[in-house]
Amino acid sequence: MLHWCWIIFSLGCLLERVTGEEIPLDPRFYAAVEESRGSADQGGGSSVPFSSVKSEKVWVNGTVTSEDDMAIDIDIRVPDLNAPGGMAGKGKLLLERPGEFTLAVPKNLGSLELQAFQDIDSDGPNAEDPFAQLTITIGTDNLEGIELALVVGARGAAPVHQEVNPEQSGEMPKGVPDNPDPFGGVAGNRVELSGTLLCSETCSGIDLDIFVPDEQSPGGRKMIGKMKLQEGPYVMMVPENFGSLILEAFVDFDSNGPGVGDLMGVYEGNPIPISSTVVSNVDIELTVSMDGKMPMQAPGQPQ
Repeated sequence: MLHWCWIIFSLGCLLERVTGEEIPLDPRFYAAVEESRGSADQGGGSSVPFSSVKSEKVWVNGTVTSEDDMAIDIDIRVPDLNAPGGMAGKGKLLLERPGEFTLAVPKNLGSLELQAFQDIDSDGPNAEDPFAQLTITIGTDNLEGIELALVVGARGAAPVHQEVNPEQSGEMPKGVPDNPDPFGGVAGNRVELSGTLLCSETCSGIDLDIFVPDEQSPGGRKMIGKMKLQEGPYVMMVPENFGSLILEAFVDFDSNGPGVGDLMGVYEGNPIPISSTVVSNVDIELTVSMDGKMPMQAPGQPQ
């Protein structure tokens, strides 16, 4: 009996007296709640995008539209050779409904991917949910007017790259593509494919066409995408164990399609086997075409 009395007495010593007077909560409580709740401006959830990065930042301001007036997730991702699929998650924005969003991003970050969706059935994003994906280039200035239009069935389609003015994006490093991902609809790990584009005369605005072998298509290959590049080194991230690729390049001086007088070239090692290892030295030399046709490839290779 004495033992229980001692416990009750001890607890009683720890209890505060209730006076009926209102005592304001410590402001630190509100700060903690707001941080855990997140907002459209700061990223939401427990993973605020780039919150640990202390370098100077610029602002990305935009709008998400959808026919459904429900909550929206915006996943923030950047290219990363060591991450699954070649992209690394950097946090998330949470919006209560379609509308404006604001994101602070490290200056001169480069490519930044935004994936927005509404999880209609609360089962994770799928092809039946409203979805939008956009890749933008982060330079030295704020970006305004970014638009994400959510559409049912858009998940799995190739992402869009939004062009920005040079004064907004800053100068792009030579050889960095300013295009949609040709393999945007393919999930899984990626491997790096790199090479150099060489021109027999001064050139810019090179089209690098990407094909896969296909006996049922004209010429024995089917086009799956394109990259817009400058002369010099280039890099693309290709799905691991994708199979074979065929690369052709040209410069359309007159903007009327490749023809006589334009620069053209093919990779001499076509088709390129893609496995789980890095592919390098995929060099293509572009020369003036006198007949308006791509150079012939080695015997036994697709035309």
